[in-house]
Amino acid sequence: MFCFPTTDLQAQNRQKLENEKAKLEKEIASMNAILKETKKKNKMSASELQIIKKKVEQRQQLVNNITSQVNMLNDQIKTTQQSIGEEYRNLEILKQNYAQMLRYAQRNRTATDKLLFIFSAKDYHEAYQRYVFFRRFAQIQRQQMALINKKTSELTSMSQDLMTQKQSQSVLLKQEKAHAATLQKEKQQKEKAVKDIKSKEKQLTQQIKNAEAKKKKLQQQINAAINAEIKKQQQLAAQKNAAVNKNTTKTTANNTTAKAQPKKEEYSMLATAKDVELNKGFEGNKGKLPWPVDKGVIVSSFGVHEHPDIKGVQVENQGIDIRTTKGSSVKSIYEGEVCSVFQGPNGKKVVIIRHGEYMTVYTNMESVSVSKGSKVTMGQKIGTVSTNEDGQSEINFQVRKGTKTQNPVLWLRR
Repeated sequence: MFCFPTTDLQAQNRQKLENEKAKLEKEIASMNAILKETKKKNKMSASELQIIKKKVEQRQQLVNNITSQVNMLNDQIKTTQQSIGEEYRNLEILKQNYAQMLRYAQRNRTATDKLLFIFSAKDYHEAYQRYVFFRRFAQIQRQQMALINKKTSELTSMSQDLMTQKQSQSVLLKQEKAHAATLQKEKQQKEKAVKDIKSKEKQLTQQIKNAEAKKKKLQQQINAAINAEIKKQQQLAAQKNAAVNKNTTKTTANNTTAKAQPKKEEYSMLATAKDVELNKGFEGNKGKLPWPVDKGVIVSSFGVHEHPDIKGVQVENQGIDIRTTKGSSVKSIYEGEVCSVFQGPNGKKVVIIRHGEYMTVYTNMESVSVSKGSKVTMGQKIGTVSTNEDGQSEINFQVRKGTKTQNPVLWLRR
């Protein structure tokens, strides 16, 4: 009886590991697809190195995951083998007991023998007890035989489970060996990439500084567009707030029996009930919102931080840079209204969508399929990502609450 909760828990843990393994394999496949597009260029960039490093980490997690599953199966196999041994011993005892019954029945095999035994009793009470004994003895024989059949069936089932577990173990061991070999190759690839980056450090440092200067100009455009939208919405909200206050004052003056004034509704950028609803929905989905691209790897994180591979170089990111595959669709992560569409300093398109007080920013798009004032839904395509001369397809994605920057990773589903 106590084995079932343990077995259920093991099954749950194994399923959890299987789900994690599937997720890791999907992420690694996505990174391979992204790296494949720039491999032909034979030119290693800092962002490629970031993807390779991340892939090595994911591959290591995958190997660890498979190892955990193999260990879990080893425990299950050991437990099953012990159970089979115990059941065989129990079955042997049952068979021995049944054999004794058969020998006794053989000695008293005729109806005459039974009747003689019954009628040789001293009195009626003893004769009745002997009669009951024979009936009960036959019933026990049937029960014993049924129990033997049941135990035999259970042993067959347990043996099949053991065979399945061993087959799963064999498959996982082969996967573990293959992934371990791939991991070793990817580590060597990473080490080579690090050396390539180091050998071009001065050149890359200048490239990064130039890229940061362009990003700064683009960010100024984004900030100006966001500030203009905030000002516009605050004016609309102020008008709404003034109208509400005016109506409240008039109602209070006319209603002399009112004991207390109705509560005034205050607004910031939320001028309509739809804005309030969008704002609440966006906040309520924190950590569960879809990614702006179907396949992607974060190659630059949020905030000010040291460049991961070039010492002395700081990078500032008010969002996250996501590398994806060529021609990928860029999608709105939540329903809202497009409040700005413009062209950045690099000639690529930028879209800003408002979700109540929150705004999301999508940059570096080759084409855009929405315009200012368009209403969009969650997951709706708003454009396609741009691909540079090195074959890199990358967008910068930002989340704002008013003017305050947010870490997009905290808003997107894991």
